[in-house]
Amino acid sequence: MQGLFRDPVLDRHFTGHSGSITQLRFSPEGSQIATSSLDGSVIIWNLKQASRCIRFGSHSSPVYGVAWSPKGSLVASAGHDRSVKIWEPKVRGVSGEFVAHSKPVRSIDFDPTGQMMLTASDDKSVKIWRVAKRQFLSSFSQQTNWVRAAKFSPNGKMIATVSDDKSLRIYDVNTGECTRTITEERGAPRQVAWHPWGNMVAVALGCNRIKIIDVGGSQLLQLYVVHSAPVNDVAFHPSGNFLLSGSDDCTIRVLDLLEGRPIYTLTGHTAAVNAVGFSQDGEKFATGGNDRQLLVWQSNLHTYDASQFEAKSALLSSSCDTSVASVYQQSNASSTALSNDHSIRIDMRESHAYKILDGNFQVLDSEHTKLP
Repeated sequence: MQGLFRDPVLDRHFTGHSGSITQLRFSPEGSQIATSSLDGSVIIWNLKQASRCIRFGSHSSPVYGVAWSPKGSLVASAGHDRSVKIWEPKVRGVSGEFVAHSKPVRSIDFDPTGQMMLTASDDKSVKIWRVAKRQFLSSFSQQTNWVRAAKFSPNGKMIATVSDDKSLRIYDVNTGECTRTITEERGAPRQVAWHPWGNMVAVALGCNRIKIIDVGGSQLLQLYVVHSAPVNDVAFHPSGNFLLSGSDDCTIRVLDLLEGRPIYTLTGHTAAVNAVGFSQDGEKFATGGNDRQLLVWQSNLHTYDASQFEAKSALLSSSCDTSVASVYQQSNASSTALSNDHSIRIDMRESHAYKILDGNFQVLDSEHTKLP
């Protein structure tokens, strides 16, 4: 195996939530992770000082979404109680809150400036708010069913939404116009992620598929059928060359988007994987789900060499029967190539980090002073 690229390695293994983890986000500098949960709390996990984690428990019911402001000075969370809470990620700090929608809030996101915030709800609407004043600015209401997620594009000029009406919609932030509507016939989308370039999105689908879509031309670029159950979350590596996915089938997949193939299948979660995410430098990724475990990995994707992949997967005798259909982005050809999945399988339960669960830490309940 000498000279071959390094595989992802489990780095840390945390438990602390009493309910399923619904979403996770790395802090901008990568030293902390925020997780939201059905137990009604958000926990800030400190990767440098794991003995000191912070629990924010001001929600009165399940929390579905969490986000960091671009500078990392604020965290926003939202959930079943219809409220949005904006708070300092400290044991003692200040917080503000407001009722954002008439039904549960599924998703929350900051724009790149940190001045605006985006919420998506079961009331079929998406709303933009001014963070400083907790002030409503505009609404996008073309969806005809629950809105599962809404995300600002990397430049903040567009919004992507996915809804139980089986739609992906792209909105212009300045005009409020819906510029693209793409409908998925097989199953409703569950999550959406913007490519770092801002010209593509990845969509996690309830029909077990992942689609990469060109938002300018509404063109399907890549289609992956690598999960055996609904896909719950997707995240692009900061380079834009890899995609991470989590599914109800309890697995995590790492996809090589340049070659159009799955390269890793990570197992060890004992229930559905609801949330996945990369740190901003791409050196780490994290996964969480219904088994209430937070797993933090060294990605090692900066060492990945596509030319060595087949030799390495053959050495590890790794294969399965799923397939990937890929339309390579830079190609003008519209042909679809099918190939067997020879991804490298890694069971994290065999790792040293999994066996030495990070249990020697104290989760401190935060005390926040509410702003008027």
